Amino acid sequence: MKRCAMLRLEIYCDEGEGEKVREVLTEWSLQFYAEEVQSNEHRALKFTVLVPDFVINDVVDELMKAVDLRKGHSSITWAPVSGKSVKYANSVKSLKKFKRRWTLAAIEGLIENANNQAQVDPIQLTLGAVASIIALFGLINDSIVMIISAMLLSPILGPLYGFSLNIVMGKGRDALDAVSSILKLLGVIFLSALLVSLALRFAGSMPLEPTHEILVRGDSGLVYILLAIILGYAGIVAIVSRIPEILAGVSIAAALVPPTTVIGISLAMGWWGIFRGSLVLTVENVLGLLSGSLLGLYVLNVSPRSYYERRAAKLYTKRTMLVLAVMLATLVLVELLS
Repeated sequence: MKRCAMLRLEIYCDEGEGEKVREVLTEWSLQFYAEEVQSNEHRALKFTVLVPDFVINDVVDELMKAVDLRKGHSSITWAPVSGKSVKYANSVKSLKKFKRRWTLAAIEGLIENANNQAQVDPIQLTLGAVASIIALFGLINDSIVMIISAMLLSPILGPLYGFSLNIVMGKGRDALDAVSSILKLLGVIFLSALLVSLALRFAGSMPLEPTHEILVRGDSGLVYILLAIILGYAGIVAIVSRIPEILAGVSIAAALVPPTTVIGISLAMGWWGIFRGSLVLTVENVLGLLSGSLLGLYVLNVSPRSYYERRAAKLYTKRTMLVLAVMLATLVLVELLS
C-alpha cells in the first residue's frame, strides 16, 4: 500500500486567533509547536505542524475559518518534507479512520480521466454506429452472441462517468457536455439502426414479425428502472476502483445499445407497440444509470476537498438528484397506469 506523504504546515496568525487555531489542531489530534514571531510592526503567532497528506485539505478548511487571511501577516502554507517523528507517527495512527478519504491529487486524477472520456470524437461515434449495426443483425437473427459483441464496442461508459463525477464536483458545464455526448451516441445508434433497417426492409431481408430478442427490448417495466440504478451504481464504483473498464462498460452498454437499436428497427418496420416500449425502456435505463452513478460516487464520498467548493457541489448534486427523481417518478407513474 502506498505510504502517506508527510507535510509541514505553517500557520501565521494574530495572538487573538491563536486559541482557535489550537482548538482546530487539537481536535484533529495533531502535534504542533507554537512560537511568537515579529512580523514587520506586528507580533504574531507561528504554528508548525506535521500533517498526513490525506487530511491536509480538511484541516486547512477549518483553519481558514479560524484565521483571517485578509491580514497581510497571516498565512497558511504547507509543503512536503522528509524525516522521522514519533509524534507525527502517533498522529497518523489516530487519523487512520480518515485515510480512505480522497486526496486532492486523487480527485484531480479522477476529474482529468472523466473529462477525457466524457467527450466523444468521430471515431467513438463511428464505433457507436458499428455497435448499432452489429446489434441490429443480432436482434433480427435472435443471436445473443452478436448482441454481446455490439456491447463490447460501444463507448457509452465514458460520458456516463463524466456526467456523474462532474456533478458531484460541482462542474455543471462539464456535466452538461457529458450529457450531450450521451445523447450524441444514442442518436447515432438510433439513426444507424433506422437507416439500415429501412435498407434491409426494401431489400426484403427484415423479418415480418418481431423476433424474441426484439420483443424483450420492447417491453418496459418497473424492474428495469431498479436494474438500471444498480447497473449505474456498479459501473461507476468499478471504474473509480480501477476495475477494467470493459467489464463495467459491457453492463452499461447492455442497458442502452439494444433497446436504442430496437427503437430504430421498430420505427422502420412500423411496430408501434414495440417502438413505444423500447423508447420508454431506453429513457428508464438512461435515468436509472445516471441516478445509480451519482449514488455510487456519494457512497464513495467523492467530493471537492475545499469547503466552499464542496458546498457548491452539494447544491449541484441535490438539484440534479431532485430532477432525476421527478423524472423517474413520472416514469413509474406511467408504468403503473399503463
